[in-house]
Amino acid sequence: MNAVFTPNLDKLRNIVQRFGPHSFTAGQVATEYEGAAASSESSKTFEELLQRHAAVLGVHSVSAGVWKAS
Repeated sequence: MNAVFTPNLDKLRNIVQRFGPHSFTAGQVATEYEGAAASSESSKTFEELLQRHAAVLGVHSVSAGVWKAS
């Protein structure tokens, strides 16, 4: 049975805020969140999370796969 991943949005918000004015990728966020190098599947999951929760996390897409804190 596959476990359902429920992200901790506070933890995600803290991670993206640490990038400050610098742009970042979902892979970088995944690496910070998981504490280990992100796999391509993990990066994809975090890209979807960033898209879905952009307003709550205070981020916006700069270009394909690149994000910045608002």
